[in-house]
Amino acid sequence: MITFKLLGLLLSYPSEDMQHYMGEIKEAIKQEALVPAKLRKPLFAFMDDLERRSILRIQEDYVALFDRSRANSLYLFEHVHGESRDRGQAMVDLMGIYKTHGFTLAKRELPDYLPLFLEYLSVRPFAEAQEMLAETAHILAAVGAKLKAKKSPYQHVFRILEVLTDVEVDPKVIEQAVLDANREDNSLEALDREWEETPAFDGTGTAADCAVCPQATRHETKLAAPAAPIG
Repeated sequence: MITFKLLGLLLSYPSEDMQHYMGEIKEAIKQEALVPAKLRKPLFAFMDDLERRSILRIQEDYVALFDRSRANSLYLFEHVHGESRDRGQAMVDLMGIYKTHGFTLAKRELPDYLPLFLEYLSVRPFAEAQEMLAETAHILAAVGAKLKAKKSPYQHVFRILEVLTDVEVDPKVIEQAVLDANREDNSLEALDREWEETPAFDGTGTAADCAVCPQATRHETKLAAPAAPIG
């Protein structure tokens, strides 16, 4: 299912290569017909915009949207485990899944990166891929709702992924996500506070055929929704 890989590409850091091959990417998505027709139109409009805009402006917008806010993080376990020790173990387990199916991560690449996850799904049988994607439904819906509240066209990619999960997400998750988006402080001071390094020891513990694509999860550490709505 090349569509998963291509949607992941659209969520990757923009490049001139991506712009150059946008026509081929659109055609591949259209041919596979995994994306519902009614959702292709806004997606393709977004892709047309990516293709014609200045690459520097696109990259600036991307960094501001995904790299300066944990609320929109493209790292799945960030939304589930934050900086807890559980995230580290989940990543180790996830890397084991990749290895089982012949995937080797590039240095400095984290296994819970969404485009990587989608690349992995692209080589699995659809039923299995959909089941694994469904484990992230609450994350996709929440981030998508925040992007929609900000009027970001990246919302269309998340909307498609949410639909492909075939999961009905609790409306309270969406409501909370929109509230959080409206309250978000995007100042540089807030950014510094948000990304302030967490101490390694807090005293509470015990002793993925596309040359421009990056490279996700099935495993018993499910990407299940947290007890409280994602924020």
